[in-house]
Amino acid sequence: MTRLRVVVVVPGFPVERDEPGLAAVVDLVERIGRVHDCRVVALRHPPAGRPYTVAGVRVTALGVGTSGGARGRAAVLARGVRAVMSLHRRAPVDLVHGAWLDEPGAVAVLAGRLIRRPVLASVMGGELVALPDIGYGAALGRGGRWTAALALRGADLVTAGASPVLAAVEARRRGPVALAPLGVDLATFRPREGGGPVPPADSARTILWAGGLEPVKDPSAMLRVFARLAPERPWLRLELVGDGALRPFLEGEVGRLGLEGRVGLRGQVARSTMPDRYRGATLLAVTSRHEGQSMVAVEAAACGLPVVGTRVGVLPDLPDAALTVPVGDEPALAAAIAAVLDDQVRMAAMGHAARHIAESRFDLDATSAALFDRYEALVRRRVAPASER
Repeated sequence: MTRLRVVVVVPGFPVERDEPGLAAVVDLVERIGRVHDCRVVALRHPPAGRPYTVAGVRVTALGVGTSGGARGRAAVLARGVRAVMSLHRRAPVDLVHGAWLDEPGAVAVLAGRLIRRPVLASVMGGELVALPDIGYGAALGRGGRWTAALALRGADLVTAGASPVLAAVEARRRGPVALAPLGVDLATFRPREGGGPVPPADSARTILWAGGLEPVKDPSAMLRVFARLAPERPWLRLELVGDGALRPFLEGEVGRLGLEGRVGLRGQVARSTMPDRYRGATLLAVTSRHEGQSMVAVEAAACGLPVVGTRVGVLPDLPDAALTVPVGDEPALAAAIAAVLDDQVRMAAMGHAARHIAESRFDLDATSAALFDRYEALVRRRVAPASER
């Protein structure tokens, strides 16, 4: 494989390797850096400063922050394009990858045109979504719609991590698209040693929910669903892992619903502890209103954990491993969780299927290699790699 010079444009990037958030993106960038000469341009976060290194990759932080409106977006685009062009002047770039379709994708397309290099843009979250009741989605604003449309129109290839999101891309774009999920390290996220997918009796009583405590993840729906299940199952507990703006409200809801002692709000935990949390749970529940992919579902599957949740992100792509219901249908979600909890045979079959799907479709080594093949195909179609000039 030819060693390429790749610039990955992202909204923000961690300063420390194990910093919460974006773990799967850091994993991917780390893999890119092992094979190619990779640089990251972080548009809004962290604050501007000297370039720094995370996961073996050099990061340029522009620190535009949360400035909104036309002026803030113009600053993001202008500084982002200048940063990519500056990197290109220092050492010719072969490809620009916009990770997130809106601002990063627009920066990648504009810079790619100026330096005459191919562009890959990836849908990573809510770039094509508008949920006005919770203020979520780039499509809510004219600027978000414009930047996403620019990326859709101008990128040489657009990828998505889940089939429902890919369908949304296909409906908006005439050019090439591809399914390219983020992968998971199968050596780290794996089932219990010698245990199989179903937890032993003394721990087979926990529903795990993991994610940001934000409206788009709808953790309050999880509490209401658990309140439906709990009275007939005194052995059942719910653990919510994550933090966010809704935490004070959720703490109050636990008391209002009479769930004291049955619900654990664990806050943000180290990612290194997540495999054990998956392995110690009975199933993973997902209540999100939208997911670009849902890495928690992929990680849970890799650990042999059944998934029950709303029909979002990658969940429809987990046949036999996930049971899904329409978004917002709490009675159906409670019934689906009960159907898995109360059927050990079904639970075991779902757990085995989950690990098999993770191995066949979400292995980080394989997903990274597939991405690199796409990189090389795009570069070969456009120009000779910088390392061959």
